[in-house]
Amino acid sequence: MAQKNSSAQRSMYPTQIFLPLLQTLNENGGSPKQSKSMIPKVQTRPTFAQNAGDLLRLAGPLMLGQLAVVGMTVTDIYMAGQVSADTLAALQLGGSIWAMINLLVIGIMIGNSPIIGNFWGAGQPEKVRFQFQQGLWLAVPMSIAVCGGIMLGILLLGSLDISAEVYRIARGYLLPYLITGSMFPAFFAFRSTFEGVGDIRPVMIFNLMAFVLNAILDYILVFGKFGFPALGGIGAAWATTLVMTFLLIAMAAYGRYASNMKRLHLYQEFSGPSATAIAGILRLGIPIALMIAAEVGFFAIIPMLIAHLGANVLGAHAITNNIDSLAYMIPLGLGQALTIKVSHAIGRGDPMGARQICLTGFKLVFLLAMALGSMKILLRHDLAEMFSPDANVQVIAASLFFFSAALGCFDSMQMACSGALRGYKDARVPLIIQIIAFWVVAFPIAYSLALTDIWGEPMGVFGFWVGLVIAACLASIMMLYRWNLVSSRAIHRPQQPSSPGTEPPIGQE
Repeated sequence: MAQKNSSAQRSMYPTQIFLPLLQTLNENGGSPKQSKSMIPKVQTRPTFAQNAGDLLRLAGPLMLGQLAVVGMTVTDIYMAGQVSADTLAALQLGGSIWAMINLLVIGIMIGNSPIIGNFWGAGQPEKVRFQFQQGLWLAVPMSIAVCGGIMLGILLLGSLDISAEVYRIARGYLLPYLITGSMFPAFFAFRSTFEGVGDIRPVMIFNLMAFVLNAILDYILVFGKFGFPALGGIGAAWATTLVMTFLLIAMAAYGRYASNMKRLHLYQEFSGPSATAIAGILRLGIPIALMIAAEVGFFAIIPMLIAHLGANVLGAHAITNNIDSLAYMIPLGLGQALTIKVSHAIGRGDPMGARQICLTGFKLVFLLAMALGSMKILLRHDLAEMFSPDANVQVIAASLFFFSAALGCFDSMQMACSGALRGYKDARVPLIIQIIAFWVVAFPIAYSLALTDIWGEPMGVFGFWVGLVIAACLASIMMLYRWNLVSSRAIHRPQQPSSPGTEPPIGQE
């Protein structure tokens, strides 16, 4: 049975509350003991501190897991920076292409998470199993598409105004990702399932293990240690391929053998592909993927447009961008936690609880963004020196951190809002918002500032970062407005949970 609206209860007039009690007292000779059951029970909601603690317990492991993933890329960039400026520039170009492809995959596969979350919140584990299996079926054609995207990316590199050495390294860096990319969709089929039911431990643990393994393999293959040849930046790509192999095997084994996953029987009664179920994933996942691409594509295209400015500018952008990506994992983790919490709440028929947890998440993400922005500014010179010994690269990177700090404050809020909206299965309007903010409004401004003299002297890479700040600011405002509209509609819509019983998240019993 759906939970009652607590705000409505609190708004009842005192006479409405006490009238049944007075009537009962009269009927029973004024005996209050016989009338206690007649007093309406006011449903209490968790406090901010309780909601914040609950959200952080879920978001914390998600943040750590995501930090580990981005940490692998940052490790690659760090190792490359020690080799040469050309290697650093090549990994920025190749990494931008791979980032665009893998984030499209993530977006589509993530579409399965709120669907699974709704089934889990409604107490329907058999539908969770079916939905997981459909995710695996979807991973097959997506693997083929990923490999095709990588080949197109290699062709694109050949058309850029870059040196032969940078092209050679970037091409060699992308080729091993043909293997990595073929495994990536299946990995996210498992991940979206585990996160959908609230079991975020394997994602965190395996990603942390992968981070350590990647750092070791980077050291061996990039610099040629323990008898292995020194492969430079290309060695970092082969390290990633080996790590992805480990991750897929680990996730598959966890789904089969972990005691807290056995009740789902993920591999039993294996269903064939269902066009309806797969279409449901795509209906939600494609807008999510395109929404991610709308923002990440802005980041990915910058190296292409500034390549002619030289390796120093590309390297500085790579440093700032990767530190920004690390910081971004905190609001991303909170956004993922909001997706899980909101989908569970909606699944059990509690839209008021979903809205309350969202408000808590928004406050948390803003405070954390302010703290991270301050750290970027205070440590900007140290961060630049850490990733490159080149003084010219350091100067440019240190200046870019001011823009990165401003970007983080706005981007964090829009990320949290979009995560909450995914929990409501609202993806199309957020996609439109991202396209308008980043491409219709901000990109023309950024391009003109960076590479033309319309506004005066061209600003180069700084102009693109100005555009990023404008885009994130606009997106956060529109996304917050959209969330308020959707969450209010959910509260006033009659709630009909699929099952009266609910189970606690797996691993949290």
